[in-house]
Amino acid sequence: MHHAHRYVEQWQTMRAENLGLFLWGGVGTGKSFLAGCIANALIEQEVPVHMTNFARILNELNSSFSGRNEVVDKLCCYPLLVIDDFGMERGTEYALEQVYNIADSRYRSRKPLIVTTNLTLDEMRRPQDTPHARIYDRLLEMCVPISCIGVSFRKETAQEKLERMKRLIG
Repeated sequence: MHHAHRYVEQWQTMRAENLGLFLWGGVGTGKSFLAGCIANALIEQEVPVHMTNFARILNELNSSFSGRNEVVDKLCCYPLLVIDDFGMERGTEYALEQVYNIADSRYRSRKPLIVTTNLTLDEMRRPQDTPHARIYDRLLEMCVPISCIGVSFRKETAQEKLERMKRLIG
């Protein structure tokens, strides 16, 4: 949470120096929550932010009448783009090409990107093939990796709800 606060406090520098975040770790460790907190705090400061995931981007690309370039250009107009659950998209050649196009467009436009993923840093540093290597290389240059570790918040919440239900109906 400290990193999220500092990112927002230092937003002008982050933007000017194209500094993004790569929030990685296990399921339920708060990566999406932190990214959302940053997005919301910046939106409150009237900074245009777009938070999405590659599954939604790919759906938009597939259903777009205006064409791929316009979808990519629209994503690049935001000062900050947050991509949640990176690595969960289908690994088809088409999907990888689109993921690369988004990462490369942000890279070339020098606009920061925040990415959340369940991939490990080791998996990012040792990609399985060249298409993945091209994507990961850009992301790791643009985004500072931050490890999100701990017990799944969702498991804790589920356990609390179970205990509450037992008290209510037991």
